[in-house]
Amino acid sequence: MPFSFRPPLFMLLFFSIFGFIGIAVIAFLWGSNDVLGDAPLFFKVFGSFIGLCFMAMGFGVPLSALRKGKEMEDLVARGLQVQAPPPSVPETLACPTCGANVGQAEVSPSGDVKCTYCHGWWNIHRR
Repeated sequence: MPFSFRPPLFMLLFFSIFGFIGIAVIAFLWGSNDVLGDAPLFFKVFGSFIGLCFMAMGFGVPLSALRKGKEMEDLVARGLQVQAPPPSVPETLACPTCGANVGQAEVSPSGDVKCTYCHGWWNIHRR
């Protein structure tokens, strides 16, 4: 496959730093602090919410980018397998203008056909 939908490694590492900052904030708040003393409970809870936001962004963005990249690659792979050649008109159809047999003329996706004899356009779905 010539094009990859996976995010660059540098971007994944950059965003994951924020997740590790969140872990460090929570560990600092709830760990033992002999030097600075213990923080009040309000600051611990408020700081923990901020740390959780950092962790959600820092680990959520890279994981969702990896998941979406994989989904896009799967969609492209399925789309390439499903493609079929354009349909052709059976030889039994005749031009409604001149009555000539259209043969193996190419048909557009909407069903439009050009008569090879009178060069008129018509649609095989609307007779």
